[in-house]
Amino acid sequence: MEDALPQGKPVAGLTPGHESTKIGARGPFIFAAVLVGTGILIHVVLALWMQRFAQKEERRDALAPGRLAIDVDQFPTPRLQQDPGSELVRLREEEQQRIHSYGWVDQKAGIARIPIDRAMDILAQAGLPRVAAPAPVPGAPPNTSIPPARKRDEPGPGTNPPPAAKTGESRPELKQGGKP
Repeated sequence: MEDALPQGKPVAGLTPGHESTKIGARGPFIFAAVLVGTGILIHVVLALWMQRFAQKEERRDALAPGRLAIDVDQFPTPRLQQDPGSELVRLREEEQQRIHSYGWVDQKAGIARIPIDRAMDILAQAGLPRVAAPAPVPGAPPNTSIPPARKRDEPGPGTNPPPAAKTGESRPELKQGGKP
């Protein structure tokens, strides 16, 4: 029975019973009015802001020289290939003529081209040209021109040598050139 009794303190002016069946329309109307008012305010602020940007752009464009309009008739037409197959054949014929004939590449520098067959004959008789090897690098392993990699303990040029061990003895591997 105790569960059937209303809990809490009774409020003056309220009668016990069920909730009212009336729908309160005042709250949704106030919310809708505030929502519409906020939307209008945002649109007004953005419109004023965009007008300010438009004025700045007009002032900047007034300082810049005007652009010339291009008439449609003056615009160049695209360069399309009329007959791609025959143009490819002509290109290959020109390439074949170039690799099978004598001619100048750069006459002022004295550079000429010779036919491929003649160049292969010359290479077959004389062999490939000999190019001098670069000077050996001191400290490089034999038959190479690559300097050896340094150990981390070895001082490089312009660096301070590592400190000696705490026992006071010097490090023998540094005295022997990095070999133990």
